[in-house]
Amino acid sequence: MTHTSPTERKSVLFAGLLLLALTPAAWAESLTHSAVKTEEPQKLQLTVGKSVVIDTPVAIKRASLANPDITDAIVLSPRQIYVTGKMAGMTNLTLWENGQVFTVFDLEVVPDFSRFKEQLAQLLPDEKDIRAVVSRDHLTLKGMVSNSVNMAQALALAEAYSPKKVINLLQVASVPKEPEDLQEVKVDVIKGSNLSSVKFTQPK
Repeated sequence: MTHTSPTERKSVLFAGLLLLALTPAAWAESLTHSAVKTEEPQKLQLTVGKSVVIDTPVAIKRASLANPDITDAIVLSPRQIYVTGKMAGMTNLTLWENGQVFTVFDLEVVPDFSRFKEQLAQLLPDEKDIRAVVSRDHLTLKGMVSNSVNMAQALALAEAYSPKKVINLLQVASVPKEPEDLQEVKVDVIKGSNLSSVKFTQPK
């Protein structure tokens, strides 16, 4: 009978947990993206701390990242690559099949501003037209706001999340002017008279 030491049992247990963690079922909540064979790089945007599973129609023999500091890639199976955004920036992922390049992904990793969008909705619940566009360098606010006070509040919140990197494209909605009251004018026309005989009187 073969006996295993406590250290060996711990190693086997750790390896089993690691294998379980790397199975596709463990990433069920991740987004998926289908890869296609193309000569032009495919663009894919990721958020820092978020992941995507790339599905390929063929078995991939090798995957290579240009800058592993920007993203991390794990081969889940010959047809699935698990990519995670680590820090804001640009890099590319190359996939090979049978010694040839199958496709290349241009990966853009942007900061996570989901919390900003939640707080903006809480701060200004009636401003439904404000849109936040995130890039790796800037946070851009677009759309219409009802007044300048709300616009200032939205910009202040954005600056707290992205200091000195906020682009303001917001516009304040113009308030339509109320039509001026037209004074009633009474026209008396004297039959058989010329234009000079027409009298215009304004009611008191």
